[in-house]
Amino acid sequence: MQTWWDALTAIEKILWFIAVPFSVIFILQMILSFTGIGGGATDPGAEFTNIQTDVSAGHDISHSNEDAGPGFSFFTIRNFIAFFTVFSWSGLAFNNAGLSIALTVILSVVMGVVAMLLISSLFYFTSKMTDSGNVSVKNAIGATGKVYIPIKANKGNVGKVQVTFQGSIRELQAITLLDKDLSTNTIIKVTGLADENILIVESN
Repeated sequence: MQTWWDALTAIEKILWFIAVPFSVIFILQMILSFTGIGGGATDPGAEFTNIQTDVSAGHDISHSNEDAGPGFSFFTIRNFIAFFTVFSWSGLAFNNAGLSIALTVILSVVMGVVAMLLISSLFYFTSKMTDSGNVSVKNAIGATGKVYIPIKANKGNVGKVQVTFQGSIRELQAITLLDKDLSTNTIIKVTGLADENILIVESN
């Protein structure tokens, strides 16, 4: 093993350093996501592309600029993990094929972006199919879950939570009336509805 490692070039060592941990995380994440063990999507961070509407005083939360259902989210922690997983393995493959470092990096970045698009599309259409049945958001009242996109105190924004009700895990918009922010992965309980599509939650 030591002999093999010493024989690697600097770029190969970097790619291996990226490939191994990200591959392990990626595989575990996919298993948890599709078995539901991890709350439907084990993305530990917020979705950066979801524009959170300011619902402070004077703003009507019913006019949130996020769709009621799951949106197509590209810049997520889940997708970044997919990017670096594919980027590193592609880089190793291209490097072994004898390509230059510059071309290897460029092609690996392209492959990583393609992977992000595929993962985003997969989760988007999976969520659409899940939500295509008869879903009543009212049934989420009393259910527990966890924060996916941070929620600011006193209706400071519209975040997102993952809640289990009607037999499946769903990702829904939410606000809180509490005087404290609810960070990602905070365990919450649904206490009511702000409107037909936005939950009111509090820490559980």
